[in-house]
Amino acid sequence: VDAHRRAVAMSRSPRARTDDDAPPTDWLAELPPELHLRILEGVDDFSDCAAFSLASPRLGLLALRSGLARFKEPLFAVAMRLLLIERKEFADGEVQHYEGEKGAERMVRAEFADGMVQHYEGERGAERMVRMELASGVVQHYEGE
Repeated sequence: VDAHRRAVAMSRSPRARTDDDAPPTDWLAELPPELHLRILEGVDDFSDCAAFSLASPRLGLLALRSGLARFKEPLFAVAMRLLLIERKEFADGEVQHYEGEKGAERMVRAEFADGMVQHYEGERGAERMVRMELASGVVQHYEGE
């Protein structure tokens, strides 16, 4: 009987994949809100709380509205501010990464939608590209001012 079922299954012609078959892109959205809260209750670092909120704003709002203490404390606001300073995202897919204290941030990396990554060194306002990684795997190094 099992051999017959395998033969029948193998003889069926494959069908085209549809959007209904596609796996969800946001796996967390598939979980019920109660489980989201249980997960967020276990997050005890302010920077992790901020990262969750930025990665999934829906989860951050859920945590705030549900009154989870970590998401209401002043250090959470500080962590959010620091994460927002550290990274800028643009509509064309470019993401710029920054390091340094507030007021003295400098760009250290730029990632582009096509897969290219540029690395920078130098003080704020005098950053210079030192390495570029292309999507093809080619790496280019730069020297000098």
